Amino acid sequence: MELSRSQSSLTQRLLSMAVLGLLALVAAVVFWQQGRYDPASWGWGGAAGGGAGMLADLAVPGLTPLGPGEGFTPATLSDKIDGKAELYLAAGFESMAARRYALAGRPAAWLELMLYRMKDSRAAYSVFSNQRRTGAQDSGLAPNAYTTSNALYLAQGPYYLEAVASLPEPALKQGLTQAAQALLAKLPAAPSAAPGEAGLFPAQGMKAGSVVLLAKDAFGMAGLNEIFIATYPQGGGELMAFLARRADPATAQEQAAAYAAFLKDNGGAPQPAPAGLPGANLVEVFGAWELFWAQGPYLAGVRGSEDRAATEALAQRLRQALEKAQP
Repeated sequence: MELSRSQSSLTQRLLSMAVLGLLALVAAVVFWQQGRYDPASWGWGGAAGGGAGMLADLAVPGLTPLGPGEGFTPATLSDKIDGKAELYLAAGFESMAARRYALAGRPAAWLELMLYRMKDSRAAYSVFSNQRRTGAQDSGLAPNAYTTSNALYLAQGPYYLEAVASLPEPALKQGLTQAAQALLAKLPAAPSAAPGEAGLFPAQGMKAGSVVLLAKDAFGMAGLNEIFIATYPQGGGELMAFLARRADPATAQEQAAAYAAFLKDNGGAPQPAPAGLPGANLVEVFGAWELFWAQGPYLAGVRGSEDRAATEALAQRLRQALEKAQP
């Protein structure tokens, strides 16, 4: 039997009222949940990747926060820094918090703080040193801190900060410094400019700010991890010294042999070791020289130079520096 027109109209009204009631209930639940949301409870102290973590309550003089900030995990880091995430992940990335601040009354004049939590201080130094920009100038804020025309970068303990301004103007540059100072007051103290064996490189002739920690697969060799490098200008080119402490002398010897085999497999031609460096590996690779050895628990060497004499001279200085460092 067909429904009358009045009955059909009544049914439609009842269905509409039911749908509206359901929507109202959903809206009420959402509103209730939003009222309970605390952005400061997310991030490094709560659910990973939720909010601004340590930046949630960071106040910067003269700047106004543009929102509560956001957080990123290893699974979501590429959403924020697409194309660069692999460097951070390989070094030991754990989480990142980001938050923007603007000059009062000028929302287009803003700066963004991106604070990375790494697994340890070596991991933080690795990304800091690998990301060092050209034209960097010492900021004077911390042992590992420098500025560019519109940015400030620093590493302290397991944290690495990238602070970037939208415009290279004095007020924002001052804001970068004030933001870094406010954050440093929250971060753990760090006594030295670089961790571990980085301080063992010969200081004479070394390019300032050139000590870099390669976290993974240094020089293209899988498994050659945790390698410090330092640059030494030489004439129109550069020498690169490298150094890594291993668990024991046997491990250092094994890695030196593995690197020699890697170079040979990739076109290297082994040569007799220099008289002053017995037991060292000297390999010519397409006209450039690689000279390296195991010394106690250290893997050390000089690479990439076409000047054999200069390569050997720097290797001798590096060997002497390690002799002084070992008990």
